[in-house]
Amino acid sequence: KFGEIMIYKLNGIGYDSNTYLIIGKKNILIDPGTPNTFNLLKDEIKSIAKDIDYIINTHCHYDHAGSDYLYEEYFNAPVVIHDSEVEDLKNNTNTTVSALFNRELTPPKEIIPISEILEELKKYDMEVVETPGHTKGSISLIYKDNLITGDTLFAYGVGRWDFPTGSLIDLRSSVSKLERIAYERNIINILPGHGEKGNLSAFSNAKLFL
Repeated sequence: KFGEIMIYKLNGIGYDSNTYLIIGKKNILIDPGTPNTFNLLKDEIKSIAKDIDYIINTHCHYDHAGSDYLYEEYFNAPVVIHDSEVEDLKNNTNTTVSALFNRELTPPKEIIPISEILEELKKYDMEVVETPGHTKGSISLIYKDNLITGDTLFAYGVGRWDFPTGSLIDLRSSVSKLERIAYERNIINILPGHGEKGNLSAFSNAKLFL
């Protein structure tokens, strides 16, 4: 939990991504992870919030989105992802890299392209930044003075760019874009898809890898 702003950092168990739960005008669950942690995590979420309004994926990789369908069913909440990855999630294409985890990704029933709710998210103080590079549809989210970066940027590095639809050139420009936004918007916390939270030094760390 970071300050008075209600963001809970959960999960990050084994190879599961970090999961973020934002409690605000709407309750938003970001990157729920894999089915392995569902039972544990749902109980933790229930102790914080009665309901979830949206499940948002920063990208379609199995370690972030594999359990979408379970949370969708349990909380009766729609899943949201960048428009360019709706089909990947729906059809478990090789872009989800579920084979890397020796798992079959079960797609959620309802997937909303993020373009359809951008204006609504702004009402809840959340903005979406397109940050391709780790995958073509990777997004980051600005919420107050927090930047949720998925696998684009970590506290001490960057995500891989050698998976399907990844691109080093795109990743470089996405990290530069996030750096500009972070300074313009007085971002304090970098909340990445794996590992511990970071601060603005994450950008100088990232440049060592790019």
